[in-house]
Amino acid sequence: MKAMDRRTVLRAGAGAGLAAGLWAPAGRATAAARPAAPKDPDWGALKKALGGRLFRPGDPGFWPLNLPSNHLYANRIPAGIAYPRTAGEVTATVLWAAANKVSPVPRSGGHNYAGYSTTNGGLLVHLGGMRKVTRNGTTVTVEAGARNADVYAALKDTDLLLPGGRCPDVGVSGLVLGGGIGLATRAYGLSCDSLTDTTVVTGEGYTARCNDNSNAELFWACRGGAGGNFGINTSFTFDLHRVRQATAWYDLSWDWKDAAPALKRLAELIADPRYRKNLTCQFGLRTSGETRVYAQGLFFGSEQTLRKLVTLLRPGRSLTGAAGIWECMHRFYETSSGDPYLSSSIVAGQDLGAPLVDELVDSLGSWKSASPASRATVSFFAMGGEDTALRPADTAYVHRDATFIVDLATYWSDTDPSWVADANRHRLQGLYRVLSKTLGTDAYQNFPDPGLSNWQTAYYGRDNYKKLQRVKRTVDPDRLFTYPQGIVPTP
Repeated sequence: MKAMDRRTVLRAGAGAGLAAGLWAPAGRATAAARPAAPKDPDWGALKKALGGRLFRPGDPGFWPLNLPSNHLYANRIPAGIAYPRTAGEVTATVLWAAANKVSPVPRSGGHNYAGYSTTNGGLLVHLGGMRKVTRNGTTVTVEAGARNADVYAALKDTDLLLPGGRCPDVGVSGLVLGGGIGLATRAYGLSCDSLTDTTVVTGEGYTARCNDNSNAELFWACRGGAGGNFGINTSFTFDLHRVRQATAWYDLSWDWKDAAPALKRLAELIADPRYRKNLTCQFGLRTSGETRVYAQGLFFGSEQTLRKLVTLLRPGRSLTGAAGIWECMHRFYETSSGDPYLSSSIVAGQDLGAPLVDELVDSLGSWKSASPASRATVSFFAMGGEDTALRPADTAYVHRDATFIVDLATYWSDTDPSWVADANRHRLQGLYRVLSKTLGTDAYQNFPDPGLSNWQTAYYGRDNYKKLQRVKRTVDPDRLFTYPQGIVPTP
């Protein structure tokens, strides 16, 4: 790891550096010399440090702050919820957690698929009080709790794009730390590819400013190493992309009887090298709803050319239009239902072949027949454009040769009996087996699957995971930040 810029750390008030690849603390005890934790956490001290914005079970405001987007994990109850509003308060919270031996879990938007942005008995660090978005020319800086909707509000009247997700309530922190895919990925790359600078309060309680020239290996890890592993990022600065060309959008659907040929034609068009960077697409199948076979996306070119491409797909119903980039992005914003759900993902490094399409359509059709009221989706996010510009080793996000990212999900209601969830889980596992035997078991770290046994290599690849382990050992050797699929430091 490059030596930490000591002046950066001192300016941040941490007083620490890196020497020979290891933390060289100055002005405070090392982890080994820290006093033992008190028998009972000093919650009063944390509440004072936060100006009263600490919530314990039973306090007004605790339950709304605690509820995650995925209600499957709504029964996890933290011992306390910290609500910092400044980077200094985040640092104070992390130092308190280390001193009191209480594991902190950061939450930006609360949309972690596997519930890793919530905790049972730990300290939930809710970053919703830090949502400022500041544009400076062709760069934008966002605070830790900013959501996609906050970025939209700050940039919607410009032609400057930050490639992001399509869910307005999703936190930018979690999005970029895991890579960040969306409707502009093939044209402008992942969210993390636009990141130029981030500030992290590490597990050892130091504030590190990270970019290509300062704390470069921690910066590398923040581009795909997933949130909650190395500390709490308090801000992110991105380069924005000026969208000078025309932008068109499309929204297509087919009858279920046409599902297999529709998916085959979509796969062929997306694989065409002529449209690798100017045609983006999310398409898929659903077991319920009015639209069970769909495709949506953007075309960076004229609507006239887009309509010719749409004709090749022969949709049953089609809508197209042209607008500014943010109007196009906003058109496809999708708010989470809040229902309980299970999800698995596959990162495919090959084209979607005809035999697999047929098997997929048959499997989802059988699911629908066996359980007419079921809600399941298979979503394909087209990759293989500007996201391939970097090499797998250039960032912690390793999936640079992906053609698709597949998201398999099943939903049910809060009031459904437990057997409904069990039945959905069983069918989801069967559907995953159908796809993974052809597409492999690589997975997207922003769609975490708690049942994935090979998650280390599935999310990060062998070499990148080893490097992430070394970074973890440097900045959080005591694993203050930990969760079931969290990076484990090199022994």
